[in-house]
Amino acid sequence: MLILVVVLFIHESGHWLGMKIFGYRDVQMFFIPFFGAAVSGKESNVSSARRAVVLLLGPAPGIVLGIVSGVAFIKFNQPLLLQFGITSLFINGFNLLPIYPLDGGQLMETLIFSRHPITEIVFKILAAFALAGLAFWLSSIPLGILAVGTLIVTREAYFQAKIVGRMREKLKGKTIPEVEIIPSEYLESILPELVIGLPPKSINAKTLASRAASTWRRFSRQVPKLWPTLALLGTYIGIVVFGLGGAVALIAANRVAHEKVVITHQISNDGTTVPVEEKYWKQTKISEAQVDDQGLYDGPSMTWSLKGVKRTEGTWVKGFSHGEWKYFDTIGNLKAIIIFDNGRPQKYRVLKDGQFVEVDPEQWPITIKNSIQLTPKRTRLTLHEDQK
Repeated sequence: MLILVVVLFIHESGHWLGMKIFGYRDVQMFFIPFFGAAVSGKESNVSSARRAVVLLLGPAPGIVLGIVSGVAFIKFNQPLLLQFGITSLFINGFNLLPIYPLDGGQLMETLIFSRHPITEIVFKILAAFALAGLAFWLSSIPLGILAVGTLIVTREAYFQAKIVGRMREKLKGKTIPEVEIIPSEYLESILPELVIGLPPKSINAKTLASRAASTWRRFSRQVPKLWPTLALLGTYIGIVVFGLGGAVALIAANRVAHEKVVITHQISNDGTTVPVEEKYWKQTKISEAQVDDQGLYDGPSMTWSLKGVKRTEGTWVKGFSHGEWKYFDTIGNLKAIIIFDNGRPQKYRVLKDGQFVEVDPEQWPITIKNSIQLTPKRTRLTLHEDQK
């Protein structure tokens, strides 16, 4: 929890510093229970390019520090450094996904989709569905709430886009000043448009003032020209690639630091001696699989959780899962059975009312539908190695 708080603090400090540099007013940082943290501020000078830089200054320092922490782990072999590095890369990498309202999504909106109101609305709707899909996949209530919030924001963005469109028609040919507060002469001309989409009961001075301010920022903000846009997008892509490379390296380092694989020899049911691959994570055995003379998984196999609870049990044949494979829940109770034929799932049964019921293939989870093996699985050790 302490590592997570530090990572979030560094991330939001990047946004905070960017806002301070570009003269934002009323800059505040706050933590939101179960969601994370955020920084808010009011733009003093309306500029999409500056806003894009502020967005990048959140994840960029965290990714750099995450990789530096990983390098420090390799030198000093301190597990906390590795844990900080992986957490920092995950949190900041996730924020760079081009899904609104994550930093990456806001960047795409600022540089690309805000140029055309229709594309912006479509982008936000797709983002809401993407968040809903992630929420369902990860069983995350906060992401589900965020998806609903995105749809609500999209509704207001739609009405604001209509208001901005009418403003541009009315003010066509006039020079639009890049100032934060809407000039009175412009306000008077667009005041009738500010009630679009508002329920009659919510129309009051405070609501209209708030909508006028946000609509004016949207209307007067100038999107970057071609070369600044390409430069900012290139920076974004560079940060993403740098972060992905660092994440792969740290995951590999984490595996090397904690995972141990050995080949042992056990007595089989027919009395012969067979090689068996055993995997350990921090001295806890997590898997065991019989292998053949070529190193292919071939024979009985079992896996366990870090708490020693059995997770799977099945058989390999020449590197492919074959026959009945059993899957257990977090406390060791059998919950599902899959029948494989040379790496291809044939039947899927789940426990229902105390009995195993076969599930129609059309209703199989995506993870099972896509679990077809294309290549045989083998141990990464030679049969003459005792440990690695």
